[in-house]
Amino acid sequence: MAEYPVYLAGDATRLHQVVVNLLTNGLRYTHEGGQIWLTLEQSGQQAIVRGVDNGIGLAADQLGTLFERFVQIDHSLARSHGGLGLELALVQQLVHLHGSQVEAHSPGLEQGSEFVVYLPALITSSL
Repeated sequence: MAEYPVYLAGDATRLHQVVVNLLTNGLRYTHEGGQIWLTLEQSGQQAIVRGVDNGIGLAADQLGTLFERFVQIDHSLARSHGGLGLELALVQQLVHLHGSQVEAHSPGLEQGSEFVVYLPALITSSL
């Protein structure tokens, strides 16, 4: 975790939307009483945002289509909370517009998920 400010090179409004969409997605796919963690760290010229939850998780075959528009995970919890399947597609598009990437990881169903966003950071020295 960053022990000093991390300054991003990007559009603040769009980056705010990336974080909101990651959190919204995590909330939608995490059972009541579950947990979501959001962290930020800097590695060289990259800011790394991690969204981790202990929610419903993903099967390996779902990881390949997760960022496509209108894709929804077909679990009863996901369906019961609605959504259009646009949040993660928008995250990917906004991150790509910043010249960066986003990844999704999950050890499997009912084992949570992790989303990692790499963004351009300005070099700073630790305080």
